[in-house]
Amino acid sequence: MLRINAKSIILRTAVIYLFVTILNVSIFVLMVFENQLDLIAQNAILNSELKGSNFKYRIDNAMGVAGDLDNANINKILREASSLGVRDVTLFSEAGKVFVNIENNQAVSKAEASVDDMKNINMAITKKGFEDKLFYHVIHRKTKLINLYIPFSYAGDKIGVAAIALYMIDIDKQMNYLYRQCLVIALIIIAIHFGFAVLFSRMIFFPLRKLNDATHLLAQGKLDIRVPIVSDDEIGQLASSFNEMSVALQRMRDEARGANPLTGLPGNLAIAKFIDDSLNAGRVICVLYCDLDNFKAYNDKYGFTKGDEAILYTRDCLVAIAKRKDMKDVFIGHEGGDDFVVVCEFPYWEEYAKSFITLFDRGIYQFYNSVDARNGFIESINRRGERQRFPLMSVSVAVVSNRQRPFRRHAEMIQVAAEVKKYVKSIDGSCYAIDRRQGPVSPTGQVTLPGQAPAAPGPARQQR
Repeated sequence: MLRINAKSIILRTAVIYLFVTILNVSIFVLMVFENQLDLIAQNAILNSELKGSNFKYRIDNAMGVAGDLDNANINKILREASSLGVRDVTLFSEAGKVFVNIENNQAVSKAEASVDDMKNINMAITKKGFEDKLFYHVIHRKTKLINLYIPFSYAGDKIGVAAIALYMIDIDKQMNYLYRQCLVIALIIIAIHFGFAVLFSRMIFFPLRKLNDATHLLAQGKLDIRVPIVSDDEIGQLASSFNEMSVALQRMRDEARGANPLTGLPGNLAIAKFIDDSLNAGRVICVLYCDLDNFKAYNDKYGFTKGDEAILYTRDCLVAIAKRKDMKDVFIGHEGGDDFVVVCEFPYWEEYAKSFITLFDRGIYQFYNSVDARNGFIESINRRGERQRFPLMSVSVAVVSNRQRPFRRHAEMIQVAAEVKKYVKSIDGSCYAIDRRQGPVSPTGQVTLPGQAPAAPGPARQQR
């Protein structure tokens, strides 16, 4: 079943355009019709005036200088009318007396003039006397008839009126031609409007529909969609921007695959790629492996929802420090659980670690009830099923850099970071430490320089 969206701009524009088309056709055809109708009427009047003038001339010739309106002259007048193709003739006196009445070439008895006839007789005599008109005419459009009242003189000073009826014989033919002409004009206007509608649709509506369909596909996750619109106008620019956006989104999706669903930070794949790319580019970096201490105990007592809030708080602290003006090009990832990874250039690592620990410790109390926050510990069940006291959550930051050690890939840095993290987590409270050993790394994470024993991590900074 076809469903029509009443709010569609295409539907509303189509309705408006249809209304404008009908209005234009109606106005133009009506103007042409009225104009042509007037011309047809004027032509009929001119023909009638010509025939009336001719008949007037023949009546005057038939009557002579002072002829009386006797039967002989009446017959002359009737013959003249017949020769002009006039089938309806009535001869009136000035007072309305009927001398003869011929209808369709047949004599019909008629005693005197009707009220309308008297009115028209008087108008004809008046126009002759004051306006010097040859006759007075009355047009009947519905019956397509023109009545001419032609005054003439007889018996010296008497005035008679010859009333003749002229049928507009060609009016039907001319009206049919007018109807066809108006129909053709209407079809031409409709065709022009239709052409403009098609052109407008190809320029505006079809591209917008393609963009709309592509947007729906994009919303469904089909980021490889492209809009095939090539033009230099605003629609083409919009399509170009859409295609660029879809390319950017596709690139972002590829980069964000494996992103942590809780924090939205890049996940393991993105972290590994960023570190490997940095190493291959020859950048001197520091990788900070950040881990929450006593997080499991907190999760066991306060629940997973509060645990997720603590994870998000840790993320917010890491992001807030990265946005500071004295920090540049800081990458933050989330390996999962309570493990975060920060990658920055070597000069910024220590200030970043200090600031992060300070910010974290300052706000971590908000996640505990007043009793636990005041005591500085919580009671929970340990891995052996025994009740045990655990300190409040803190952070351990293990730092590994390629400034003194030639790491080739991120897996080697992870091996060294595991040693440093084990060392840092052995210290109470929030702290950080950096690996200061030199030389290449073996598959076990140890230094392989000949005759050199494994070196301990650098000094820890306890911030609590």
